[in-house]
Amino acid sequence: MAETAQPRRRRRSSKARRLQPLLWALGGALLGALTAKLLDHGQRTIPIDHTRTPAQQYRWTDLPAPGFPIPPQARYLSGLRVVLDPGHVGQRDPGGTWKRGPTGLREAEVNLRVAQFLRQFLEAANAEVRLTRSTDESLDLPDKDDLQQRVELANSWPADLFLSIHHNASADARANYTAVFYHGGPGRSPASLDAARHLAAGLSAALRLETQLPCPVVSDLALHANDGFAVLRLAEVPAVLCEASFHTNPQEEQRLRDPLYNRREAYGLFVGLVGWAYDGLPRVRLLQPADGRVRRGGEVIVELDDGLSARGGLGGDRREIRADSLRVQLGERKVPYAVDWARRRLRVTIPRQQRSATTLLEVDFVNLLGQHVLHPRLVLEISD
Repeated sequence: MAETAQPRRRRRSSKARRLQPLLWALGGALLGALTAKLLDHGQRTIPIDHTRTPAQQYRWTDLPAPGFPIPPQARYLSGLRVVLDPGHVGQRDPGGTWKRGPTGLREAEVNLRVAQFLRQFLEAANAEVRLTRSTDESLDLPDKDDLQQRVELANSWPADLFLSIHHNASADARANYTAVFYHGGPGRSPASLDAARHLAAGLSAALRLETQLPCPVVSDLALHANDGFAVLRLAEVPAVLCEASFHTNPQEEQRLRDPLYNRREAYGLFVGLVGWAYDGLPRVRLLQPADGRVRRGGEVIVELDDGLSARGGLGGDRREIRADSLRVQLGERKVPYAVDWARRRLRVTIPRQQRSATTLLEVDFVNLLGQHVLHPRLVLEISD
């Protein structure tokens, strides 16, 4: 039999061998450029090795894949009373430019969409939620009456938090950052600052805005030096106002048109509220006299709840109140008190020189995780 002819292997020239590393390097550079280009357009079609990619090669402004799970610690929102205030009323726009973005997006409609998404998240966690408005229609009320009516809903319930939802505006179209406002000085309502801190963190993680304020929690007096925001000034419960981003920024206006982006914002607010509740929401309760009627020289007993111990678990049998943070004030002045830490009860004797009148007894403290008392003011009817 004739031998089968074997094909002759072509020998690569020395020139080809020298060019091979260069060709590989060129191919790697082209692949890297293509990957970067795709990342610039948010299309990660080429997989990234997340165990090896340096952190600085990720962009903060790239939004994660949409997903809105309810975390297990959201159970601490159960029973919490929240009033959501979608800022403004969209149809009250006689000039056609009031509270609008560059191409006409109305802030009022965006505020409402975010509030409706947030209500869904909160109700999924068994919180009690009320909206100051549920439609994008004019209430035909002067501004003063409209704002008073919104806050009264929270005061009369009473709510554990009044959250006013807004988007900001500026003559500088480049401006775009998150700010969460409280009223007055830091000592007026420390519980409001607790909520504001968590909400600012939630919004930052959800929206990934390129610009971040050095301090995102701001007094409303920074904008309106005389009286701040009416809805915060009139609130008798913890209250904050969120300016999530700027609808006057052209790129942000287009994002705000997207209901999915609105839902991202709502989820950021929700995650912030979950963290707020998870850190414990301290409360005080008048035990004696239960009706608040007390004579001068009489005693008042107040129950102290740190918002954490009742959950049990590891360390749940220990006091979780910072003793040095306890502050007790009758009207405008501090009064002596005694504390039974084992029973978590505080005893105050009403001074005999105290004037007979309706007076507020304010009891505030900080729990182990830095949270203040939600409703620190107790009403006393002091008599002879």
